[in-house]
Amino acid sequence: MSEKEKTAGNEDQPEENVDCCRRNLMIGALTMAVAPLGASRVEAETDASSMLPQVGDTLVYLTGGPRNEIIDPADLKVGEEPKLAYPMDPKTKTVRSRSRLNLLLVARLPADDVEKDTQSLTADEVVAYSAVCTHNGCVISAMNETEHEFVCNCHGSTFDAGDRGAIVHGPATRRLAILPLKEGDGDLTVAADFIGRLGPPR
Repeated sequence: MSEKEKTAGNEDQPEENVDCCRRNLMIGALTMAVAPLGASRVEAETDASSMLPQVGDTLVYLTGGPRNEIIDPADLKVGEEPKLAYPMDPKTKTVRSRSRLNLLLVARLPADDVEKDTQSLTADEVVAYSAVCTHNGCVISAMNETEHEFVCNCHGSTFDAGDRGAIVHGPATRRLAILPLKEGDGDLTVAADFIGRLGPPR
């Protein structure tokens, strides 16, 4: 097969998208069954599994621990890769996994790297952010050597988790949305709505 034939199907795709990291392909496979970013508000309001995180929800693992098991904050260590998680209604045990916008990055940060205005949004330095990159909607799943910066494996956007998701490097032009937390009795509890816009520009 000629080089021209090999690349025939990729002419309309940016080269950077073709080179997306294998990690995000694997994460994407886990979330294929989730409703698209554009799920209607009507559906979200009538289906508990599509609703955005509610105050009092607990966080459960998608990756990094037994799936749908409640995350014990004591198990989260500084420097570990962030966990992917979803909010769950603790009364009905409904995991809010039908909306991709509910996919969360959860990690424990070094105390010295958490800014004062971010500290009140954490549960003892454990943070939860939207895992959907604000550049092109890829799922973020990595932290760099600083131990407090999340990196999108698709296009390299980097966000400071200790500074309310501020952009460190583009191409993203909007910070990540943070989900305020409080520590419960052996779990992580949603303390308030997301702060910031979710997902990429529309």
